[in-house]
Amino acid sequence: MKKLCLTFILSWLVGFVSYSQKSNLVKADNYRKYDQLDNAKDAIDEATLNEQTRIMDKTWYYRGLIYHALYNHATYGYLCDHCLDTAYSAYMKANEISPSGEWASDISSVRLPYLSRDFFDRGVKEFNKGKYIDAMNSFEKVQKITPGDTSSLRNAAYSAEKAKNYEKAKEYYGRLVSMKYHDANIYMALSNIYKQLNDTTRALIAVQDGRKVFPDDMNLILAEINILLSLGRNSEAIEALESAVKRDSKNPTLYLALGSTYDKVANPKDANGKDLVRPINYGEMMVKAEQTYQHGLEVSPNNFELNYNLGAIFYNQAAEMNNAANNLKSVAEYDKAKLRYVSKFQDAQPYLEKALDISPNDRSTLLSLKELYSKTNQMDKYNRVKSILDNMK
Repeated sequence: MKKLCLTFILSWLVGFVSYSQKSNLVKADNYRKYDQLDNAKDAIDEATLNEQTRIMDKTWYYRGLIYHALYNHATYGYLCDHCLDTAYSAYMKANEISPSGEWASDISSVRLPYLSRDFFDRGVKEFNKGKYIDAMNSFEKVQKITPGDTSSLRNAAYSAEKAKNYEKAKEYYGRLVSMKYHDANIYMALSNIYKQLNDTTRALIAVQDGRKVFPDDMNLILAEINILLSLGRNSEAIEALESAVKRDSKNPTLYLALGSTYDKVANPKDANGKDLVRPINYGEMMVKAEQTYQHGLEVSPNNFELNYNLGAIFYNQAAEMNNAANNLKSVAEYDKAKLRYVSKFQDAQPYLEKALDISPNDRSTLLSLKELYSKTNQMDKYNRVKSILDNMK
């Protein structure tokens, strides 16, 4: 009789303990429903450590609910540092224990989408605070929940690039390209990353891939040209631009880019901006630059850059002629040379004055005109421009 009683008591105790542990789940959920999240957290944390309840999908489902509720909670949010991540891991654990269980459908169709929304919002806040690695991790979580979400993938790429995690940035931008994400900036970013890694060949490929999708995107056109020029592939750079101008002959920006390219080819510089020896076809390139800017002005006469660049060509030529004249020893020869350089300054004048009309406070234009008026003895205009510059100091 005593043995029977002892067996009964032990059985009862085991059942009581089991019931007690499972009741923690009920208490945890009730505390959650009544917004007593401190008590709910304590109860669910205990349940996840207990051998009997830690193997139940319900335990982890409730843990996901409670920790998600803790996220940004006005009173209890301080109780966890990584509430969303803990909630996500809990839901994954619940699905791992019972992939087709009672909570699986609610987790996939309701709970994870809510988490995805909050991970995305958290990532945006982290990015805006300059916490780029944290932002990348947040957007990566959104990707795990919704792999086809291009917004989170794009933001993960931006964050990785800002964090200088170029391997991940390349991966994410590459995925966007493969998903045919319609944004020329993706190709530009990918190209810039390769340039950071000193892989100019891949940088060029990225830009050229972008131009297949966005043939008229000016940033891609200029990026391709700059890379080609840096590789010494000048003829390809010019060919790319000339082709673009033919396709869009009313685009002043293309004329600006082509004219600038002719000018760069004619006046090469090293990495430090120091002048290099001019090419044999210098004269031809400069004539083409002038003509291209003039064609651009026919399309857009009020374009500041076109006016300024064309004026700068004549101004720089005049300045060189002036320097050469100063080295002449014969007064007669100097007088003849002066007539030529003054005439060239006068060629520059209408374009620089037009540029100043368009952008009255442009310092470079004002300085050029000040020197021009001095060389051409237009002292009233010289004094007016000098006064403007003095007031800008």
